[in-house]
Amino acid sequence: MKNYLMAIDAGTGSVRAVLFDLKGNQIGCSQHEWTHNEDPRFPGSMDFDWKYNWELASGCVRNVLAETDPAEIAAISTTCMREGILLYDKDGNEIWACANVDARSNDEVAELIRMNPDLELELYKKSGQSYALNAIPRILWVKNNMPDIYEKTAKIGMFNDWLIYKLTGVLAVEPSNGSTTGLLDLQTRTWDTEIAAKCNLRTDIFPDILECGSISGKVTAKGASETGLAEGTPVVVGGGDCQLGTIGVGACKPGEAA
Repeated sequence: MKNYLMAIDAGTGSVRAVLFDLKGNQIGCSQHEWTHNEDPRFPGSMDFDWKYNWELASGCVRNVLAETDPAEIAAISTTCMREGILLYDKDGNEIWACANVDARSNDEVAELIRMNPDLELELYKKSGQSYALNAIPRILWVKNNMPDIYEKTAKIGMFNDWLIYKLTGVLAVEPSNGSTTGLLDLQTRTWDTEIAAKCNLRTDIFPDILECGSISGKVTAKGASETGLAEGTPVVVGGGDCQLGTIGVGACKPGEAA
């Protein structure tokens, strides 16, 4: 009998693993605070340490499982802070990442505005995002300041998708958080390469899109050894923390707010 569900949340200030029964009651929780350190060379930067932070995340999972049989977990899903991004090379290795509070790309925002003062509004109508937090100026910053990383980049992803990738080996992006890149068309729920081209960005770094609630894959042997989860446990595509929190309090219909 599968009695439990697990959620892993990569938040702005901490990561946690939470165990629920099938009625939605919280059974257990483990949480670790984390910090996003500024690179002294780049004012406003907030790097995301994917190696150490995965150790914290997997540690949270192991702690929650200390008194639970992993075989009793029916499925796992993930959520995270919105707007944080990771870049991967062609072999699927993380090569650069920043948290959602990263503020190093002021010059790139100015560059975009000088290039076309009307472009931000045009992109907003498609993506729902302004330059303030989206990935466009941040990727431009990488292009301008770390050209070797930019050239090596094969895929972009978000932190909730990164957690799934670490568990399953499947690298994809879901729309609720992927849309915060500013590079996704909200109407079609697909990447819009025209947006990237207009911003002088590459158009070949976008992974597949999987919808929230679909099954991304199953926990691999590697994922199981690092977390204590049972190999083969289904992993369900989650979403951005704001959207999932809204579902959690039941504000899901037009006219409702949270």
